[in-house]
Amino acid sequence: MSAQDWLPRISLLISLAVPLGIFIGRHWMKARLEKGVQHRFDLKIEEMRADLRESEERLKSALRDRESEIAILRNVVLAASSGRQALLDKRRFEAVECIWRAVNDMAQLKGLSSMMAIMNVKEVAKEVGDPRMQQLLSMIGAGTPNISDLPNIARNERPFLPELTWAYFTAYSTILYGNLAVYKTLAAGVKDFEKYLKRDGSKEILKEALPHQSKWIDDSSPEAYHYLLDELENNLLLELRKILNGVETDAAEITKARKILNAVNQAVEEKEKAVAEMKMNV
Repeated sequence: MSAQDWLPRISLLISLAVPLGIFIGRHWMKARLEKGVQHRFDLKIEEMRADLRESEERLKSALRDRESEIAILRNVVLAASSGRQALLDKRRFEAVECIWRAVNDMAQLKGLSSMMAIMNVKEVAKEVGDPRMQQLLSMIGAGTPNISDLPNIARNERPFLPELTWAYFTAYSTILYGNLAVYKTLAAGVKDFEKYLKRDGSKEILKEALPHQSKWIDDSSPEAYHYLLDELENNLLLELRKILNGVETDAAEITKARKILNAVNQAVEEKEKAVAEMKMNV
């Protein structure tokens, strides 16, 4: 075959080969590029996964450390709370002991209080200037301790006691110290003692402490409140035993206690006003 016959064929082959080569080259390049991109992408993904795993491990480690810290803190708080509760319970038991000791100390005033309960105080007041009445009063008060000799061991115990316990104790002491104040006033020769020793405050305290006795309290003289001592003492003892047994004060008892203590505050204001008036008239 002559060269002239090959040239068209060669031209045809070239014309076919060039597009085919371009096509093949294009797809090969595309596949190569895609493979290169995929490889880099896979490397990035694996790198990100490694970073995520590392971050996850760091987070887990941090969480474990935090949980350990929280557990330690919880144990410290619980230990401190337990220790504080133990100290508070111990202090409450001491307060119970102090209150009951104070009740026993005030028992020294019961004899005088019982005498005041049966005495016609108003009639006695009319005769306080008579030496014979003063001699009688001296005999009645013989053996009664001075108020300064009675240690006030209960005054620091209020923060450690339920309000109702303190309220009953206050009501109880109000009767004894009230009758003692009447006796001291009469013994001092003060005729118009009622002007200075107003007992309405004591009446309201006792009516709040023993509401079922309200009518009797209204109908009785303040000196006769002595006959409520046993009931108040029993109520106080019951509240002290609740403390020792760990019984919590309920809402009704808290409300009752606040009413008693409000009456106590009013009585204190009444007493301070009366003392001021007495000083002005001296």
